[in-house]
Amino acid sequence: MHVADPFGVPGAPLQTLHAVLTYLEGQPDSRAAGAAEGHGRIILITDRQEERPDRRYAALLTLGGEALITAPAFGPAFGEAGGLALKELVDWAQGRGWGVRETVLNASDFTRVLAEPSEGEVRHLIAASNPSDPAIYTTLPKPGKRDDWAE
Repeated sequence: MHVADPFGVPGAPLQTLHAVLTYLEGQPDSRAAGAAEGHGRIILITDRQEERPDRRYAALLTLGGEALITAPAFGPAFGEAGGLALKELVDWAQGRGWGVRETVLNASDFTRVLAEPSEGEVRHLIAASNPSDPAIYTTLPKPGKRDDWAE
């Protein structure tokens, strides 16, 4: 498995989203005729088990034999732009038939692994991930009330 250098800038959700989507332009739709099942998958990586409104995320995207990992730049911990960037990334993946998964790393591993991911660490992230409901990431908190979720 080839692991690309991390994409994006830590804490810069829109810049990171733009870098990832620019790179992914032209990638095949997993639902296309003849595409192998599971061609693309997104694994959201966080360092918090609970406290969803305060989570920060990075993303691991698998494309056949290639893995793309992002800097931690998505999610509500990075403000409104972080929440919107997370929503757009998950919507992009879902629109192409990609599975959405999540894995949790402890805080020290979160920083270390995302800075310089090795092939072994990426394989561990994939193995440790669990299927997740995409609506968790696409339903944004109501403005001013981070503990209430929009319906």
